[in-house]
Amino acid sequence: MGMIAEDGADGRPLYQRMKDDLVRRILSGEWRPGELVPSEVALAAAYEVSVGTARKAIDQLAQSGLVDRRRGRGTTIATNRTPARPFRFLRFRTDDGRRTDQSLYLECTSSRATVTEARRLGVNRGTAVARVLRRRTAPGGGPALLERIVLREDLCPGAGRLIAQTSPVSLSSFLDQNFHILIVRVDEEIRAAVADAADAEHLDVALGTPVLEVDRTALDLGGRVIEFRRVHAAPGLHYANSRS
Repeated sequence: MGMIAEDGADGRPLYQRMKDDLVRRILSGEWRPGELVPSEVALAAAYEVSVGTARKAIDQLAQSGLVDRRRGRGTTIATNRTPARPFRFLRFRTDDGRRTDQSLYLECTSSRATVTEARRLGVNRGTAVARVLRRRTAPGGGPALLERIVLREDLCPGAGRLIAQTSPVSLSSFLDQNFHILIVRVDEEIRAAVADAADAEHLDVALGTPVLEVDRTALDLGGRVIEFRRVHAAPGLHYANSRS
Protein backbone atom coordinates (compact mmCIF):
# COMPACT_ATOMS: atom_id res chain seq x y z
CA MET A 1 0.00 0.00 0.00
CA GLY A 2 1.47 3.33 -1.04
CA MET A 3 1.28 6.72 0.49
CA ILE A 4 -1.81 8.81 -0.36
CA ALA A 5 -1.09 12.08 -2.14
CA GLU A 6 -1.24 15.27 -0.11
CA ASP A 7 -4.43 17.34 0.16
CA GLY A 8 -5.25 19.24 -3.00
CA ALA A 9 -3.86 16.66 -5.46
CA ASP A 10 -7.35 15.73 -6.61
CA GLY A 11 -9.43 18.30 -4.75
CA ARG A 12 -10.47 16.02 -1.89
CA PRO A 13 -9.27 15.93 1.72
CA LEU A 14 -6.71 13.31 2.67
CA TYR A 15 -9.08 11.49 5.05
CA GLN A 16 -11.72 11.24 2.30
CA ARG A 17 -9.28 9.59 -0.09
CA MET A 18 -8.17 7.24 2.65
CA LYS A 19 -11.79 6.37 3.37
CA ASP A 20 -12.40 5.64 -0.34
CA ASP A 21 -9.39 3.34 -0.42
CA LEU A 22 -10.62 1.50 2.68
CA VAL A 23 -13.98 0.98 0.94
CA ARG A 24 -12.12 -0.40 -2.08
CA ARG A 25 -10.28 -2.87 0.14
CA ILE A 26 -13.52 -4.00 1.77
CA LEU A 27 -15.10 -4.55 -1.65
CA SER A 28 -12.09 -6.57 -2.76
CA GLY A 29 -12.75 -9.01 0.07
CA GLU A 30 -9.68 -8.09 2.10
CA TRP A 31 -11.98 -7.64 5.10
CA ARG A 32 -15.27 -9.51 5.39
CA PRO A 33 -18.42 -8.50 7.30
CA GLY A 34 -17.83 -8.99 11.01
CA GLU A 35 -14.03 -9.02 10.67
CA LEU A 36 -11.84 -6.81 12.83
CA VAL A 37 -9.96 -4.08 10.91
CA PRO A 38 -6.55 -2.74 11.96
CA SER A 39 -6.39 -0.07 14.62
CA GLU A 40 -6.24 3.62 13.75
CA VAL A 41 -2.57 3.65 14.75
CA ALA A 42 -1.81 0.71 12.45
CA LEU A 43 -3.77 2.23 9.57
CA ALA A 44 -2.07 5.58 10.05
CA ALA A 45 1.33 3.91 9.82
CA ALA A 46 0.33 1.87 6.76
CA TYR A 47 -1.04 4.92 4.90
CA GLU A 48 1.72 7.22 6.17
CA VAL A 49 -0.79 9.71 7.58
CA SER A 50 -1.48 11.08 11.05
CA VAL A 51 -3.60 9.16 13.52
CA GLY A 52 -6.09 12.04 13.36
CA THR A 53 -6.50 11.56 9.61
CA ALA A 54 -6.97 7.81 10.04
CA ARG A 55 -9.55 8.47 12.76
CA LYS A 56 -11.52 10.81 10.48
CA ALA A 57 -11.49 8.19 7.72
CA ILE A 58 -12.84 5.55 10.10
CA ASP A 59 -15.39 8.06 11.41
CA GLN A 60 -16.65 8.46 7.83
CA LEU A 61 -17.07 4.70 7.49
CA ALA A 62 -18.89 4.53 10.82
CA GLN A 63 -21.26 7.36 9.90
CA SER A 64 -22.10 5.52 6.68
CA GLY A 65 -22.87 2.37 8.67
CA LEU A 66 -20.05 0.43 7.03
CA VAL A 67 -18.17 -0.34 10.24
CA ASP A 68 -19.18 -0.89 13.86
CA ARG A 69 -17.06 0.67 16.61
CA ARG A 70 -17.21 -0.95 20.04
CA ARG A 71 -15.28 0.28 23.05
CA GLY A 72 -12.89 -2.45 24.12
CA ARG A 73 -13.55 -4.54 20.99
CA GLY A 74 -12.18 -2.38 18.21
CA THR A 75 -13.68 -1.67 14.80
CA THR A 76 -15.31 -4.38 12.70
CA ILE A 77 -16.86 -4.41 9.24
CA ALA A 78 -20.61 -3.99 9.66
CA THR A 79 -22.71 -7.12 9.45
CA ASN A 80 -26.42 -7.86 9.10
CA ARG A 81 -26.17 -10.89 11.36
CA THR A 82 -26.60 -9.13 14.70
CA PRO A 83 -30.09 -9.33 16.27
CA ALA A 84 -31.00 -5.68 15.68
CA ARG A 85 -29.61 -5.07 12.19
CA PRO A 86 -31.42 -7.55 9.90
CA PHE A 87 -34.70 -5.66 10.21
CA ARG A 88 -33.45 -2.09 9.99
CA PHE A 89 -34.95 -1.74 6.50
CA LEU A 90 -38.34 -3.21 7.46
CA ARG A 91 -40.57 -0.14 7.67
CA PHE A 92 -44.09 -1.53 7.86
CA ARG A 93 -45.96 -1.32 11.16
CA THR A 94 -49.38 -2.34 12.45
CA ASP A 95 -51.81 0.20 13.92
CA ASP A 96 -50.27 -0.33 17.37
CA GLY A 97 -46.71 0.17 16.07
CA ARG A 98 -45.56 -3.45 15.88
CA ARG A 99 -43.60 -4.94 13.01
CA THR A 100 -44.71 -7.82 10.85
CA ASP A 101 -43.81 -11.15 12.37
CA GLN A 102 -43.09 -14.51 10.77
CA SER A 103 -42.48 -15.05 7.06
CA LEU A 104 -43.61 -17.93 4.84
CA TYR A 105 -41.87 -18.73 1.56
CA LEU A 106 -44.54 -19.60 -1.00
CA GLU A 107 -42.36 -19.98 -4.10
CA CYS A 108 -38.64 -19.88 -4.86
CA THR A 109 -37.26 -20.58 -8.33
CA SER A 110 -34.20 -19.76 -10.42
CA SER A 111 -34.68 -18.21 -13.85
CA ARG A 112 -33.45 -15.47 -16.21
CA ALA A 113 -34.12 -11.76 -15.84
CA THR A 114 -36.87 -10.27 -17.98
CA VAL A 115 -36.44 -6.87 -19.63
CA THR A 116 -38.19 -5.15 -16.71
CA GLU A 117 -36.27 -7.08 -14.05
CA ALA A 118 -32.96 -6.40 -15.82
CA ARG A 119 -33.72 -2.67 -15.89
CA ARG A 120 -34.53 -2.65 -12.18
CA LEU A 121 -31.39 -4.60 -11.29
CA GLY A 122 -29.09 -2.78 -13.71
CA VAL A 123 -28.06 -5.98 -15.52
CA ASN A 124 -28.46 -7.50 -18.96
CA ARG A 125 -31.63 -9.31 -19.94
CA GLY A 126 -31.17 -13.02 -19.31
CA THR A 127 -28.93 -12.60 -16.26
CA ALA A 128 -29.44 -15.41 -13.75
CA VAL A 129 -31.90 -14.45 -11.00
CA ALA A 130 -33.87 -16.06 -8.20
CA ARG A 131 -37.56 -15.24 -7.94
CA VAL A 132 -39.11 -15.45 -4.49
CA LEU A 133 -42.71 -15.08 -3.37
CA ARG A 134 -42.93 -14.54 0.39
CA ARG A 135 -45.73 -13.65 2.78
CA ARG A 136 -45.24 -11.94 6.13
CA THR A 137 -47.76 -12.19 8.91
CA ALA A 138 -48.85 -9.57 11.41
CA PRO A 139 -48.50 -10.22 15.16
CA GLY A 140 -51.35 -12.60 15.88
CA GLY A 141 -51.00 -14.54 12.65
CA GLY A 142 -52.96 -12.61 10.04
CA PRO A 143 -51.45 -12.07 6.56
CA ALA A 144 -49.79 -8.65 6.27
CA LEU A 145 -47.35 -8.37 3.35
CA LEU A 146 -46.87 -10.15 0.05
CA GLU A 147 -43.35 -9.75 -1.34
CA ARG A 148 -42.33 -10.52 -4.91
CA ILE A 149 -38.51 -10.59 -4.81
CA VAL A 150 -35.97 -10.83 -7.63
CA LEU A 151 -32.39 -11.53 -6.49
CA ARG A 152 -29.24 -11.50 -8.63
CA GLU A 153 -27.80 -14.99 -8.93
CA ASP A 154 -24.82 -13.83 -10.96
CA LEU A 155 -23.54 -12.36 -7.68
CA CYS A 156 -25.21 -14.97 -5.46
CA PRO A 157 -24.86 -18.32 -7.26
CA GLY A 158 -27.45 -20.85 -6.14
CA ALA A 159 -29.29 -18.35 -3.94
CA GLY A 160 -32.70 -19.61 -5.03
CA ARG A 161 -31.89 -23.18 -4.04
CA LEU A 162 -30.41 -22.09 -0.72
CA ILE A 163 -33.41 -19.92 0.12
CA ALA A 164 -35.77 -22.79 -0.67
CA GLN A 165 -33.75 -25.08 1.61
CA THR A 166 -33.30 -22.72 4.56
CA SER A 167 -36.24 -20.24 4.47
CA PRO A 168 -34.14 -17.43 6.02
CA VAL A 169 -35.93 -15.01 8.32
CA SER A 170 -33.87 -12.12 6.95
CA LEU A 171 -32.59 -11.96 3.37
CA SER A 172 -30.01 -9.32 4.32
CA SER A 173 -28.53 -11.70 6.91
CA PHE A 174 -28.73 -14.53 4.36
CA LEU A 175 -26.74 -12.51 1.81
CA ASP A 176 -24.20 -11.48 4.44
CA GLN A 177 -23.64 -14.97 5.77
CA ASN A 178 -23.60 -16.90 2.50
CA PHE A 179 -22.17 -14.43 -0.02
CA HIS A 180 -20.43 -11.75 2.09
CA ILE A 181 -22.74 -9.14 0.58
CA LEU A 182 -23.70 -6.31 2.91
CA ILE A 183 -26.91 -4.42 2.10
CA VAL A 184 -26.31 -0.85 3.22
CA ARG A 185 -29.11 1.07 1.49
CA VAL A 186 -32.60 0.63 0.12
CA ASP A 187 -34.42 2.95 -2.27
CA GLU A 188 -38.20 2.80 -2.24
CA GLU A 189 -41.09 4.12 -4.32
CA ILE A 190 -44.49 4.14 -2.62
CA ARG A 191 -47.89 4.31 -4.30
CA ALA A 192 -51.49 3.23 -3.96
CA ALA A 193 -52.53 0.07 -5.80
CA VAL A 194 -55.30 -2.51 -5.84
CA ALA A 195 -55.13 -6.17 -4.86
CA ASP A 196 -54.44 -8.59 -7.71
CA ALA A 197 -55.17 -12.31 -7.84
CA ALA A 198 -52.05 -13.24 -5.84
CA ASP A 199 -52.97 -10.71 -3.14
CA ALA A 200 -56.49 -12.06 -2.97
CA GLU A 201 -55.14 -15.58 -2.49
CA HIS A 202 -52.33 -14.89 -0.04
CA LEU A 203 -53.41 -11.74 1.82
CA ASP A 204 -57.03 -12.85 2.25
CA VAL A 205 -58.45 -9.70 0.67
CA ALA A 206 -60.99 -9.22 -2.08
CA LEU A 207 -59.78 -8.64 -5.63
CA GLY A 208 -59.49 -4.89 -6.18
CA THR A 209 -59.11 -4.01 -2.49
CA PRO A 210 -56.89 -0.91 -2.02
CA VAL A 211 -53.36 -1.87 -0.93
CA LEU A 212 -50.13 0.00 -0.36
CA GLU A 213 -47.49 -0.87 -2.97
CA VAL A 214 -43.75 -0.37 -2.40
CA ASP A 215 -41.08 -0.97 -5.04
CA ARG A 216 -37.74 -1.46 -3.35
CA THR A 217 -34.18 -1.82 -4.62
CA ALA A 218 -31.47 -2.99 -2.20
CA LEU A 219 -27.88 -1.86 -2.77
CA ASP A 220 -24.63 -3.26 -1.44
CA LEU A 221 -21.48 -1.56 -0.24
CA GLY A 222 -20.31 -0.98 -3.81
CA GLY A 223 -23.59 0.59 -4.94
CA ARG A 224 -24.71 -2.48 -6.90
CA VAL A 225 -28.41 -3.33 -6.92
CA ILE A 226 -28.59 -6.83 -5.45
CA GLU A 227 -32.33 -7.24 -5.14
CA PHE A 228 -35.59 -5.76 -6.38
CA ARG A 229 -38.88 -6.44 -4.66
CA ARG A 230 -42.46 -5.30 -4.99
CA VAL A 231 -44.39 -5.38 -1.72
CA HIS A 232 -48.16 -5.20 -1.30
CA ALA A 233 -49.39 -4.41 2.20
CA ALA A 234 -52.80 -5.49 3.44
CA PRO A 235 -55.17 -2.88 4.94
CA GLY A 236 -54.11 -1.97 8.48
CA LEU A 237 -50.38 -1.82 7.71
CA HIS A 238 -48.56 1.51 7.73
CA TYR A 239 -45.26 2.56 6.23
CA ALA A 240 -42.75 4.24 8.55
CA ASN A 241 -40.30 6.61 6.86
CA SER A 242 -37.61 6.26 9.53
CA ARG A 243 -35.40 3.17 9.69
CA SER A 244 -35.88 0.68 12.45
